[in-house]
Amino acid sequence: MNFLTPLRREEQLHCRRVSAISKLLAEAAGASAPEATAIARSALFHDIGKSALPQRIFHKLEPLSPREQTLLRAHTTIGKELLEGTETILSTASIVAYQHHEHLDGSGYWGLRGQEIHPHAKLIAVVNAFDSLTFRKASWENVEVQRSLEQRAGTQLDVDTVHLLLSNLARVLDAGHSVNAHSGKNTHL
Repeated sequence: MNFLTPLRREEQLHCRRVSAISKLLAEAAGASAPEATAIARSALFHDIGKSALPQRIFHKLEPLSPREQTLLRAHTTIGKELLEGTETILSTASIVAYQHHEHLDGSGYWGLRGQEIHPHAKLIAVVNAFDSLTFRKASWENVEVQRSLEQRAGTQLDVDTVHLLLSNLARVLDAGHSVNAHSGKNTHL
C-alpha cells in the first residue's frame, strides 16, 4: 500500500456532494438528526481508500487493466481498514467504505446482497451512482439519469432510496451545485 495522499480535487468534491446529498435524503426519509449526521460523515469518507492507491489509475484515459481494476476495487477494503475503530466518531463509516459498491442482487464488489448490506451503505450507493451519472460527467440529461437509476432499482440499488432521490431531484441538484459553488481551492480530505 502506498502512503496516503490527498484525494484529487474532483474526488474531494465527489465525496462532499455525496455527503451533502446523503444527509438531505436521510432527513427526507425521516432519519433523526444524529443519524442523518452519521450518514453524512460516513458518506464524506466513503472513498478514503482511494488515497492509498497509485494516482496513475485515476488519470488513465484507456480502460483499466485487470490488475488495475483489482486495485481500484481494493479502495473499499482499504477504506474499511483505515476507518475501523472510529465508530464513536464516524459511526458506520468503515462499513460504508467497504459496502458502497455492493448491489442488492449480490453482483457488487464483494458479493453482499439484500439485507447483508447496511442501510447507510444502500443509501450512499444510490447517491454515489447518481453523482457519477451527473456531476462527474461533462454533460447529462435528467431523463437519462432517471432511466439509469430506475433500471438499476431493485437489482443493484435500493428502490425506496432511488424513488426518494428522484422525488427530491431539484433539492438534490441544488445540494450538489451548492457544494461545487462553495468549494475552495484547499479542499483536502
